[in-house]
Amino acid sequence: MAQKINLVHGDYVGLLEELHVPVDRGIVAFVAPPWETALDEVHGLDVRRTAPPIAEVIEQIARKFSVNQVLFATQVYEKVSASSLRGVQTRFDWTDLRIYDINEKGQNHGILLGTRVWSPR
Repeated sequence: MAQKINLVHGDYVGLLEELHVPVDRGIVAFVAPPWETALDEVHGLDVRRTAPPIAEVIEQIARKFSVNQVLFATQVYEKVSASSLRGVQTRFDWTDLRIYDINEKGQNHGILLGTRVWSPR
C-alpha cells in the first residue's frame, strides 16, 4: 500500500492553528526552535533557553495531536545541559539520543527522538 507523506514547514504556532491531521495518520514533528543564547560553547546547549523553549513546543504539539501517533525529533547539540535534556526526556515514554559525528569532537549536532504512549479515543 502506497503511503503519502506531506512535508509541512513553518512556525509551529500558526501550523497548530491551521493543520488538521486525520486520526489514523502518524506525525513526525521536527522540533528545532532558534537556539539564540541557549548555546554556550563552554557549557553546551540548555534546551530550556531556546526561543521558544523546546518543552513548550513539545507540549503544545502533543496536546493538539493527542489522538495521533507522534514521533518527535528534536535537534540537540553534542554538548547539552544534562538537567535540561532530562526535562525534555521526562515528557516522553521512550527516547533515544543520537549524536552525529560530523564536526570536531564537542561540536556535533544530534537528534533526540521521543514518543508518548498513544491511546485512541
